[in-house]
Amino acid sequence: MNVGSIATRYSRALFEEARAQSVDKYIYGYLGALYDNMSVVPEAQRALLNPRIKREYKFKLLYVASGLKTGDQMPKGFLDNLIALFKGEKNNLIPIDGEEKNKNTEEKAAELYQKFLWLVLKHERISLMRLIILVYKELYREHHNIDHVMFASAMELDKSIEKKITKKIHEKTGREVELEMFVRPELIGGFWVVIGGKLYDYSYQTRLLNIRKSLWNK
Repeated sequence: MNVGSIATRYSRALFEEARAQSVDKYIYGYLGALYDNMSVVPEAQRALLNPRIKREYKFKLLYVASGLKTGDQMPKGFLDNLIALFKGEKNNLIPIDGEEKNKNTEEKAAELYQKFLWLVLKHERISLMRLIILVYKELYREHHNIDHVMFASAMELDKSIEKKITKKIHEKTGREVELEMFVRPELIGGFWVVIGGKLYDYSYQTRLLNIRKSLWNK
């Protein structure tokens, strides 16, 4: 069985159970935070793949990196600096989108998530974690009619402009929009946007490249 099908099996099982318990949105938040933190701090990925590090410590690392807090501390001096990088990051994931906290629902989500992390660690599938997260995100977005839109501009845009972009795309597609913003100075001006896997490039960088190509072809 290839890694893609294994990751899909784990993702689908988690998503179906999370939906059954009405906590799929919480799990989506936890996994999103975990993915972002592992991307920002590559040492985390290396620690998780290190066979000499105990499973319990890996679990605590995953849990904290998911925007949650453990009730105890890891051994003094062991990955302390790494854990410190995560503390305070995305710890306000719950409630999401301004919803009021529901302690019972929150506890159910945390319990399911803990079981899932232990399952991944027990069966030594931690190397597939990033892929598992990506598949879960796709399942969640498809079920909830959400488009993950990537928007890049040469400079940082105001929140008010982000809201207008989100609204415009929603009006065009009829789907909910999850907007991910990027700053790419090399674009010079303009922007590019990816909607439904399709790239729309309106950057000055691309315009200049096209002009250069047309001049060379003459």
